[in-house]
Amino acid sequence: MQRICIFVVLSLCVAYGDESCDRKEMEDTICSLCSQRKSIQSGHQIAFFSYMSKNIPINTISKHKTLVYDRVETNAGKGYDARSGQFTAPESGLYVFHTSTTALDKSHSTIEVVKNGQVKDISWADAMDHNDRAVASTMTILSLTKGDIVSVRVGITYGGNLLESNQYTRMSFSGFKLS
Repeated sequence: MQRICIFVVLSLCVAYGDESCDRKEMEDTICSLCSQRKSIQSGHQIAFFSYMSKNIPINTISKHKTLVYDRVETNAGKGYDARSGQFTAPESGLYVFHTSTTALDKSHSTIEVVKNGQVKDISWADAMDHNDRAVASTMTILSLTKGDIVSVRVGITYGGNLLESNQYTRMSFSGFKLS
């Protein structure tokens, strides 16, 4: 690996004709990038994207029921569990989470992002007074310790007929480790 980095450094200096090129500094920078790439390739990335595979009738939910996003497209780091709907932090750090919720035709629901049972963010998809879709989303940045649990649940108010997730819109829950 070191030979490759040195070759790249020398090639860059020659290609740019920079005679003041600080070889050691460039070598350190490029080798650092090589190490970061190796770390990423070895599985240290943590990211997930999940969504609901079907609509949710309002009469099947209740206050504080955890929403289970059953289709998982990405689960780098294996933090999201599609059986429980919970994300468990594989390692400590700063994480970003996103939710998207759609209420359809005179339906509505508040959605809460919770960390270890405590509400951290809330959105309200509100189409309760009209026939159409209402979409709400959250983006929540949380500091997590390894083992902390983040999930999405129904909030204190909901009603109507349907939360929608189909070929027109998807209810989703996703996240990634920022640092």
